[in-house]
Amino acid sequence: MAWETDLSETLKNLPPVANGHQDGFAKSAVLVPIAFNPQKQRLEIVLTKRTMLVETHKGQISFPGGYLEPHDENDLKAATREAHEEIGLHPDAVQILGALSPVFTRFSVTIFPWVGRLELPYPFQLSQGEVEKLIYLPVDDLLTLGLAEVQVDLGGMTVKSTGIWADNELVWGATAKILEQLREVLLTSNARPKKG
Repeated sequence: MAWETDLSETLKNLPPVANGHQDGFAKSAVLVPIAFNPQKQRLEIVLTKRTMLVETHKGQISFPGGYLEPHDENDLKAATREAHEEIGLHPDAVQILGALSPVFTRFSVTIFPWVGRLELPYPFQLSQGEVEKLIYLPVDDLLTLGLAEVQVDLGGMTVKSTGIWADNELVWGATAKILEQLREVLLTSNARPKKG
């Protein structure tokens, strides 16, 4: 059975979340794209580095995504819309495998993460105002190295978080929480991706 099918089945069978959204929290959604890189012969998770022009989280590593807008039918539509706007990833190019559990941030935002599979190479088109570059995290690194406690300096304020390095960039915060959850799902199921 293909790893995509295994992962999709595992995500469908996750226990229901007791509270998928907290009152007073803003709603956002992200796409967690997993792609096979034929040049490097490995599966990679695609992330973005935010520009210094965005309103919040300047220069940080994140998944493509953003806040739900009134015209979004649901959080999945918001995730795929934002991925299209930010990195030019057309919704038809993504096979949605399922959802991870929502992540709550210290800034009162609920993030709904959706895992999707896509093919590389892909003609990404980055939004100049929002995305500086793409970051690729090998799935094997996530599974074997895992995440560790890190300290992040935010202009004189030190924040403790879990994190992992990808393309010489530190991934931390809510993005790292989502990766930690994805890692747990992959390790505790038959969904561990293999090449191809």
